[in-house]
Amino acid sequence: MARAVPWVPLVAATGLSVAAMLPATFGAAAPDAQIWALRIAAVLLGAGASFALVDLMAPLTMTPAPRWLQQWLRTAIAVVPATVVWLTLYLLANASTPVALPFRELATEAAVCFLGGLVAAAVAARVGHSATTALAGPAVQGTMLLATLFLTGKYSPWPLPESRHWSGVHEYWLWALPILVSVLFAANREVWPLRRAGPVAPKA
Repeated sequence: MARAVPWVPLVAATGLSVAAMLPATFGAAAPDAQIWALRIAAVLLGAGASFALVDLMAPLTMTPAPRWLQQWLRTAIAVVPATVVWLTLYLLANASTPVALPFRELATEAAVCFLGGLVAAAVAARVGHSATTALAGPAVQGTMLLATLFLTGKYSPWPLPESRHWSGVHEYWLWALPILVSVLFAANREVWPLRRAGPVAPKA
């Protein structure tokens, strides 16, 4: 399975995440640049990991392992290295600031941003198996970013720690997390729960 997963998108996302973090850590960065770099890294890693959820060979191969097992293996293969990368970047960013960065809130943001791409790709993988199917992940992420980046005040999901809306906004981030996890569980099931069952054959 690890050999079948496309690693290039995730490796590229890792490189771009590191590139986004280095100026904030070692350069003359603006205040709170580390937080924005961590947010960018979460989105990039989610976009790169989403390609692991699509099995390009599914229409041509048959395996004894059920689909749900294969999909969760693919999910783990994507989630584990991406999590290690993001945590490493957080430790690097936290070491470069005089005040500790709020880990719980930033980790919640990162999980939601990451799962947004992963869930979209998992849902798309129910109906498609081409190289472009996984683009559903980055497409959904891009749409969400465009829809939220220009919001301000209490309506913005991207406040900084010094904002008075920081705590309130992150309550909504916490609500989004179980919703995404539930959709991922549904998408990785053997049988798609939204598909209507066919007619039952009469007993002989």
